[in-house]
Amino acid sequence: MIVPALAYQRVLVPLDGSDAAEFAIPYAVDLARKHSAELVLLHLELIPLVVGNGGAEPDDGPTQEQSRAQLTALRERLQNEGLRVREHMVESRDIPNAFARFIESERVSVIVSSVQGRTAMLRWLFGPNLEKGLGNLPVPLLLVRPVYHKIVVPLDGSPWSESAIPQAVEIARAHNAELVLLHVYQSPVSSYTDQLALAGQRQMAEQTYDQMYEQLVSLRNRLRHEGVNARVEIIRSPNPAQAIIDYVGDEQGVSMVVMSTHGRTGLSRWLFGSVAQKVIKNLRCPVTLVRPDEI
Repeated sequence: MIVPALAYQRVLVPLDGSDAAEFAIPYAVDLARKHSAELVLLHLELIPLVVGNGGAEPDDGPTQEQSRAQLTALRERLQNEGLRVREHMVESRDIPNAFARFIESERVSVIVSSVQGRTAMLRWLFGPNLEKGLGNLPVPLLLVRPVYHKIVVPLDGSPWSESAIPQAVEIARAHNAELVLLHVYQSPVSSYTDQLALAGQRQMAEQTYDQMYEQLVSLRNRLRHEGVNARVEIIRSPNPAQAIIDYVGDEQGVSMVVMSTHGRTGLSRWLFGSVAQKVIKNLRCPVTLVRPDEI
């Protein structure tokens, strides 16, 4: 019996430290699994030209240490999922040439790349003469365009948490995405009734599941009337942060979380503020934080 050779043995994902560039990773993972291939994570770091009085061109991206830590964390996560993964960081003043040399030296079988990153990814990789660069590419190139399928907005029933909705709506409209209004229902709430009362929000401590559901449905219907594709999700859990993290991890197609830094009492480090901090630390998808105006 003749066993056909696998088409791809080494799948390369070029990265620049941005969330947009990492949109390519799930596609590369799928390809690597199907071909039993090795996944190569390549972070390309541009060495800035010296300008002026010995200074360097400004760069608003992550530091080299942050990029290295991010790359290592990504590799370890993928290895824990059973993949064969290597990481590389290449520094160069000429990214296109450095990229071409790496493809050849590492015997890359296929490249899976986002079309967006901190800059336009294809010009970052292949230079200003894009047509020539693509024409000379010795291996197949799978391009991934970042899209926003679902935008999750965690809400706790307070006006402060709802201040994130306009920003989420703007993103959803721009990308034709679905808006998910997510509430984590906690019962009983006696542990923070006094704090709610201090903020003049005692009625929230007495909200039943049905009342919260009606409030969210009313909000959903208003958004739908405005032409936004929105739906409601309510989860029962004593741990709001972990419930949000688990939901985003399990739900297919979530591209971003948009949430307020304040909730319930309006104090940034109480309840919703601490939830936001835990969500930021544990989610891989982008998180947009919105600081509400005084309410």
